[in-house]
Amino acid sequence: MSIVLSAADVFSAAVLLEERGARFYSESAARFRGEEKKLLSGLASMERTHAERFRTILDGLSRSTGEEADPESQAYLKTLTEDRIFTEAVTPDEGDTFPGILEKAITVEKNSVFFYTAVKDTLASKMDGADIDRLIREEIGHFQSLTDALQRWRELKGKA
Repeated sequence: MSIVLSAADVFSAAVLLEERGARFYSESAARFRGEEKKLLSGLASMERTHAERFRTILDGLSRSTGEEADPESQAYLKTLTEDRIFTEAVTPDEGDTFPGILEKAITVEKNSVFFYTAVKDTLASKMDGADIDRLIREEIGHFQSLTDALQRWRELKGKA
């Protein structure tokens, strides 16, 4: 049996994904100070903004078309995002160093870009193509910011 995803399914999963990202960055930011905390807190804020953007679209879908997320599809997407994006390997641990958190965050962002690219056709049915591309660029921007931060940290610590 194959699962057919509706736009409501995808936007619902996107809200969950962005909320998980915000929690990941907020929890990680709480462990650090200075520039490290600022970077991670900023990323948490961006993820909350993305979640709100998707929630607004999802609410509009429900009001205008009556389209609701399918429970079976939701379970599939929840498993997909947990098993493929927010895996056990990227769960922050107490002993994680700043570069360790950055490595985990880079993996999360890379997987998020893959997810949004994979469901782009479904998103395009309810979102302007330029908005979808902007979202994907923002996620790629997060990836680049994290990569740059990791490189700067390594250079400062003499581990480049």
